[in-house]
Amino acid sequence: MRIDVSEEVFFHLGGLAHCLHAPSRISSTCKETNEKRFKDAYFATAKSVHDIFLGIQHPDLGRKRIKNPKPTHLLLALRFLKQYPTKETLAGFGGVTEKTALLRCWKYVEAIQALKEQKIVWLFGDTEKYQEVCVASVDGVHFCIWEPRKFPSAKWYSPKYKKAGLAYEIGVAVHHNKIVWVNGPFPAGENDKKIFDKPDGLRSKLKDGQQCVADQGYRGNLDKVVICNSRHDSQTKDVMERAKARQESVNSRLKNFRVLRMPFRTVGAQRLRKHKTVLEACLVIIQFELDNESRLMKV
Repeated sequence: MRIDVSEEVFFHLGGLAHCLHAPSRISSTCKETNEKRFKDAYFATAKSVHDIFLGIQHPDLGRKRIKNPKPTHLLLALRFLKQYPTKETLAGFGGVTEKTALLRCWKYVEAIQALKEQKIVWLFGDTEKYQEVCVASVDGVHFCIWEPRKFPSAKWYSPKYKKAGLAYEIGVAVHHNKIVWVNGPFPAGENDKKIFDKPDGLRSKLKDGQQCVADQGYRGNLDKVVICNSRHDSQTKDVMERAKARQESVNSRLKNFRVLRMPFRTVGAQRLRKHKTVLEACLVIIQFELDNESRLMKV
């Protein structure tokens, strides 16, 4: 049996009050401003938060399923991803010790990540149902980390940030409102083409005749990648530019999460696993938003 909490409860009691807005201020402020405050704290709308709350109770999540979730605990985890406060600040919001606040956050973040199997799905294995040629756009995205001290190496160097980082390969459907692929993390020194060509890279998912729209970093894969050039007519160029704009929209939404925009604080053996957890959890949240009110532009 799933526990249900209405959107209104998330919005008014669990949401803005959790942000320390007084009830009188909430009631005297217009709905649009309250919604902006809610999204500023949690990225997602109350409807998406409600859907996530139901999703993390799904039996298919196995050991990561949360059987008796609490709205305030979910909101604390979403705030952790969006604002990336220190553990001391997080403890203050949760009204608990630093250790308890972090344990709660990671429990819920891992449950959100587990929804990836339902929300981030490669659609195009069924070529009878999906007969597009350009099925998705693909791009490599970098995120900052602290320089690994035990294993320092130039392989971590991100040319985008001029410091240590991690790279992920992300794919967005061209004709559907879906994020369909994520692969990583990899050391930021590995280029987009190398990641694409790995045995478990996006190239391995493409059937005969299927291609991805990409930028110049994917040159050398002309059988599987379409790159805009001067030989394309204006209509083709327009479609490809729109597909890449959709991709950049998803990339920019990821950077709205401060946990991904700032250098990731976790170090040591847990670093890669936990960064993958937060990245995939953020993508799941973005997909919930895409499934609700926030849609990508049409190609």
